[in-house]
Amino acid sequence: MTAGQDTVVLVVQDEDATSPEEVARWLREHLEGWAGFDVLLVGLVVGELYDNARRHGSPPYVLELVLDRWREALVVSVRDRAVRRAAPWRTAAGLLLVDGLSARWGVLTQAAFTTVWAELVFED
Repeated sequence: MTAGQDTVVLVVQDEDATSPEEVARWLREHLEGWAGFDVLLVGLVVGELYDNARRHGSPPYVLELVLDRWREALVVSVRDRAVRRAAPWRTAAGLLLVDGLSARWGVLTQAAFTTVWAELVFED
């Protein structure tokens, strides 16, 4: 993320207002100066989480990146308005990719919102 910013947030109010390409552009702007591989890694995870939210939830979508400089880790989360699920989460192809690329990931359901998050750890 750009110097001095440890948390950045993008709020998408309307499903048609922000395309996945615009989210990717926003992400690249905030990761300016990062190593190419790290930008690719974050982009893949953000893309999958954002796609998952758009597929299974409804706006607003809240995309948050939180940088932990001490641990050299980035927590990516996407929150959407979603009805609480009675059935357990199935790990489909997109979330299997997130699982393989992240140190850990999870789902948090609160009232009418669902947040899917992933922690990415970077090595020097």
